[in-house]
Amino acid sequence: MKYRLLIILLIFATGILFYSCSNLKDNIPVEPKIDVHQEGFSKPSSANFHGTYIKNNNWNLQECQSCHAADFSGGTTGASCFTCHKEPGGPLACNTCHGNPNDPTRIAPPNDINGDTATSAVGVGAHTNHLYNNSLTNNVACQNCHNVPQSVFSPGHLDSKLPAEVTLSGLATANIASNASFNSSNATCSNTYCHGNFAFSKDSAASEDQWAFTSDKMVGNNVTVTWNIVDGSQAACGSCHDLPPKGHIGYQQIPITECVVCHQGVVDEQGNIIDKNRHINGKVNVRGK
Repeated sequence: MKYRLLIILLIFATGILFYSCSNLKDNIPVEPKIDVHQEGFSKPSSANFHGTYIKNNNWNLQECQSCHAADFSGGTTGASCFTCHKEPGGPLACNTCHGNPNDPTRIAPPNDINGDTATSAVGVGAHTNHLYNNSLTNNVACQNCHNVPQSVFSPGHLDSKLPAEVTLSGLATANIASNASFNSSNATCSNTYCHGNFAFSKDSAASEDQWAFTSDKMVGNNVTVTWNIVDGSQAACGSCHDLPPKGHIGYQQIPITECVVCHQGVVDEQGNIIDKNRHINGKVNVRGK
């Protein structure tokens, strides 16, 4: 009797086990693998390139830092961003997004944010001619046209849409040029000191220099220039002020080779600028001063 009861219990338990196993689900969904780095993430020519991904996500580099560490040295991934971004600052270097990616001293376009390199692109325009290949002056700086951020994440840098804001200041607004402005719709700069919006009065000149005035002031031509026309026509000698300026003795009569008589150290005997720190600097440099 005891053995018969034991056998019945074993048969019952086996039945329950068989029934339970036969009803196990084999189609339980598997949690998808988290993989931000899709195929082509490291290839600039790919639609999945990480630069494009970051741009389309409002330059949210903090997402990169969440995995690659705050200094981009690898973090939980073990993959350092400095493998490719070798310049100081790594991915946060200015020339990562604009400028020459191979030269940290060239942070202004080309390339612009969209990868454009042609000067006809407004994002490129005359950046190089103003900042790096300027034959007329050394006094133009980024901050004359932009609020330069202290860091990548400073307010006003990544928190607004393109185009970059142009806020003229410093040399661009020197002398009487407080009304200098940039028109983003047609890419023109107007009323800037740099392009001839200036007036130097006779009364403010040293007494020994006032003989050079034929009126109460010397003025520039105050020309409006188009930012993305870079053919030399808008920066030719005499385009921003006449040779010599209006209100200067011998107006339209003194040859350019005579400028050196009073402006020695600024120009040579052929009228070439020889000291770019003393030209387009907001001052009148005359007789060695």
